[in-house]
Amino acid sequence: MKQIILLLGLILTVVYSEAQSNDRNSIEGFSKVYYQKKNIETDNYNVLVKNIVDYKNEIKFSINISNKTASFIVCKSTENKVIIDNTKLEVIGKTKIIGPSDDKSITIKSERGSIKRQESFNILLDGLYKVQQKLKSIKVADFEIPMTKKDFKFGKVHCTVSIPVRKTQKMIVKIELRNDGDEYIIIYPSRIGVEMPDGKTYTSKNTKEEVLLAPHKTKKITLKWDRMPKGGLNDMQKVDMGINFKDVFYYAEITKLEAPKIKIEWDKQLTIKKQ
Repeated sequence: MKQIILLLGLILTVVYSEAQSNDRNSIEGFSKVYYQKKNIETDNYNVLVKNIVDYKNEIKFSINISNKTASFIVCKSTENKVIIDNTKLEVIGKTKIIGPSDDKSITIKSERGSIKRQESFNILLDGLYKVQQKLKSIKVADFEIPMTKKDFKFGKVHCTVSIPVRKTQKMIVKIELRNDGDEYIIIYPSRIGVEMPDGKTYTSKNTKEEVLLAPHKTKKITLKWDRMPKGGLNDMQKVDMGINFKDVFYYAEITKLEAPKIKIEWDKQLTIKKQ
């Protein structure tokens, strides 16, 4: 009897080992499957796809986009696609703006549903756009200080102004811009100037050269001026001033960029290691 029990135990062990070995040779034998990261380069941008994991019926990954141009690039994540066995799947992800010579990471999710898991699939980057500034700037009237009103408009953009600091040798102005229109707007905060009684215009001290205001979004900019020349003549706490917006605001058009298809392949060793 003992020999029979030992023999059955040995058989069960062999069967279990073989089943486990078969599971580890099949992509369907894992609860979570990991894929190899992939990098591609184009004339306008580089893309790194990483942290690619299939959780039973959901695929999740991160894309890092490096902007190689002097223009803004917009990534509308929901326009990208995951393609498994010739079936295009919708994705969930945020819209991101990538500044000139900058990079951004975006997390993407896609429901695989009943489609069978594959050892390779494709990601179609169909939601990348280059922002091109129009030549002519938007004319905006000067904003007077002391303020007789707290807001102003141009086109479909509504701007709310506040002045948290106004002293003899320092002034800070904050502007919140709400774009109710359908066009992108490029803003150059460093060009915004204050017209002083000495007849000169002094530009704000800003670190950002340009920012992009997307349709139906808001953006806040902070302007700062320090000590002015000519003493009391340019005392920022006492004198009348005008905020000048010459060559600050520009409408922009977006142009769709090439949509590369990125092949993603199973990382078998990493998948086994992560179990």
